[in-house]
Amino acid sequence: MIGRVVRCKIMAKAHVAYPDAKSFSTMIESLAKIVDEIAINVNSERLAIRAIDPAQVALIEVHLPSEAFLEFEVEEEVTGGVNIANALKLIKRSKKGDKLEIDIDEEYVIFKIMGATLKRFKFRNLAVSPPEIPELGLEFNVHAVILSDVLKHALKDAETVGDTAEFDAREDMLIIRGKGASTTETKIAGGTSALIELEIKEPSKSAYSIEYLKHILALTKIADAVTVEFSSTMPLKLEFPLPAGGKVMYLLAPKTM
Repeated sequence: MIGRVVRCKIMAKAHVAYPDAKSFSTMIESLAKIVDEIAINVNSERLAIRAIDPAQVALIEVHLPSEAFLEFEVEEEVTGGVNIANALKLIKRSKKGDKLEIDIDEEYVIFKIMGATLKRFKFRNLAVSPPEIPELGLEFNVHAVILSDVLKHALKDAETVGDTAEFDAREDMLIIRGKGASTTETKIAGGTSALIELEIKEPSKSAYSIEYLKHILALTKIADAVTVEFSSTMPLKLEFPLPAGGKVMYLLAPKTM
């Protein structure tokens, strides 16, 4: 009798453990501002989440390399789809110092908050397709790195006068204006501790919706600095480096004045 070789299909699944559940909750909070469902994709190198709002004005991307995790085990690339509002309600209950474990297979997505107690939440894996976004290949005339708190306070000031934030870069200065019935202005000058880097290929000015910019203000809690890139009448790119490694990128279309 000739033996038969049986090949078992490897089930797509992953197990990861992130060191700071509270920070992960903050990232999810920003995503929840623009979409109802997210697809968490894990392969052998990283965990990634991409989302674009229904109006296609804002794009947010979370990229966490395997090195950012305490544990990172992937048998085969897998995607876990969850209702973001439901997931956030649970993850937000984490406390400082808690660890977050995520298990994904083809049927379920499981979150575990590990701290003084163990909290476990199991969701059915939803069929959520990640957005198909072409490579934009954007090149910006302004590249700046500023303190996150400076961005947060500049936008909060801008919100007091209207719904538009204007970013203006010239010589050795980045200016963030609030525009509406009146105007506010935050000047971030070179040579100060607030402005870490500034490179201007050519003076640029562009306006953006404060309502959309407010979506990512929570990220200033977990990133000390933010990279700001833009050109005249082009999208604004904000990039928040994460302490454990990885980044959150936010791309916002300009507002026509």
